[in-house]
Amino acid sequence: MTTLFIKNAAAVSPLGENLNKIWQNLLLREAEFGQTHLPGNKSYFSAESKKGSSQDINTYAPLFYNTIRNLINALEITETVDAIFFATAVGNLANIENKIYSKQNLNLDEFDFTKVRELFLEEHVANSETHFVCVPTGCCAGLQAIGLAKSLVDKLNIKTAIIMSIDFGLSPLAFEAFNKINATSEYQDDLQSSPSRPFCQDRGGFLFADGGGAILITKDTINQPKITGYGCVSSAYHMTDIATDGSSIRDSMQIALADSGLNGKDIDHINLHASGTQQNDEAEFNALREIIGEDLPEITAFKGNHGHALGGANMIEIALSWKMLKENLIPPTPNGLPIDAYKPIIKREETTPFTGKTLLKTASGFSGIHASLIMEK
Repeated sequence: MTTLFIKNAAAVSPLGENLNKIWQNLLLREAEFGQTHLPGNKSYFSAESKKGSSQDINTYAPLFYNTIRNLINALEITETVDAIFFATAVGNLANIENKIYSKQNLNLDEFDFTKVRELFLEEHVANSETHFVCVPTGCCAGLQAIGLAKSLVDKLNIKTAIIMSIDFGLSPLAFEAFNKINATSEYQDDLQSSPSRPFCQDRGGFLFADGGGAILITKDTINQPKITGYGCVSSAYHMTDIATDGSSIRDSMQIALADSGLNGKDIDHINLHASGTQQNDEAEFNALREIIGEDLPEITAFKGNHGHALGGANMIEIALSWKMLKENLIPPTPNGLPIDAYKPIIKREETTPFTGKTLLKTASGFSGIHASLIMEK
């Protein structure tokens, strides 16, 4: 069993420009959402890390690279790392769109996610010997990057690595694409709580957001939260739908538990993908009942606070899970969400103590990709 110790974590999301700010807003039960206007009098719910930025593609396009730099700085790295595992779903789509709209020339390099490697070299956290692995696999990308790191650290003699996942996809093309599959929500002035409503009876879909996170991992044994288990399956079920029996999610959980040497009854907390769609939440709930049973531990679902940042969402949630393990606290449910869809999943009005030691984290993506992680302290 390969164990990855997390030396530090960082995140940027609509709830805050750094992990501490996001954490404080979680404890205050804050939920961030607004609207994005598109040509043709279209207006959608969105959650922006920089408010109002997506309204101007010239302003929005640079945020992808700027956020990578901010995450690197927040990790407080003192020497070059042995590897970088970089994950994304749409990459810097906004920059490409900006060039198209302004009739600038494009070259193939701008469609190559691995070119991000050059930025890490410029920031002096990598050198010519640093392994660079790019994981452009959508909404599971962050967890899959961790899984790849877990499988490669011994083979490549990696001692330290950055694992980062980020997406700034609030561009006109992305909104139109997600609208085609009914994944966006049209803006309504009278909505008082977040349109991202995981495990609520009236949930209707995900809140399109941006942001990302990063962790600095080491093979050295340190007194910090660690990643002990990983599992991933690709059922190729459907391009966008999920099997609501939860069988594929269950399989990813079982693989992760076996990798960690634990069983379902050993899990003290669960942080779910919880996109807020009818299918995803039902599938995760059914998977948990099979793995753990009817008596579930406390559950967090942070997309109800700050929406779904595609591939970046995984790593924001990993960073916040690391924070929960360090602070021994479980944040309350976001304001305005009843959490009334399934009896074992309950609403929390206040921050509660985290007295356990183990955490299960899930993620799901298009075409039936499902991943799970086990974290321990």
